[in-house]
Amino acid sequence: MGAAVRPGEALPEPDPVTIEAAQMRAYGPLGRQGGDLEGIRRALHAVMWEDVGILRSAETLARGDATLAALAAEIGDTGIKDSDPCYNLTWMDRLNLENLILASRAICAAAAARSDSRGAHFREDHPESSPLEASRYTLVRLAGDELTVGSEPVRFTRVRPGETLLREAAE
Repeated sequence: MGAAVRPGEALPEPDPVTIEAAQMRAYGPLGRQGGDLEGIRRALHAVMWEDVGILRSAETLARGDATLAALAAEIGDTGIKDSDPCYNLTWMDRLNLENLILASRAICAAAAARSDSRGAHFREDHPESSPLEASRYTLVRLAGDELTVGSEPVRFTRVRPGETLLREAAE
């Protein structure tokens, strides 16, 4: 992650290598052999519901991760026959689907890293919640094609676990 820019400071020059890579990722599929975007979308919906969805386990998350990796490779190989990006809804759809797969990979990686259940995240193989005071949030970062997962403790700055603001609001 880059350093923060303070008010009044000049923005750093963009990295030309990063810009070229982003342009290649976005425009590279244009003019290449197309693929089954709707089939990829259906497969993405299925894996996110069946393997990464509401009820999860290490086994389903590993299966989901493998399927998502295959979908990422498939969307990477899927082009758009039309080479003109203007008003090209198929190209936009492909870009959106590529981003949905990336977001799904991040969700799956974060879920696999957690070994407890909390809120909508329920691990069938780890049904217990950790102590609320020990809450952590998950950070997923992308470096190249690899996702790295870490966590940081939640800083309770307004209300601590077990406390409420309702009594104060009622008074």
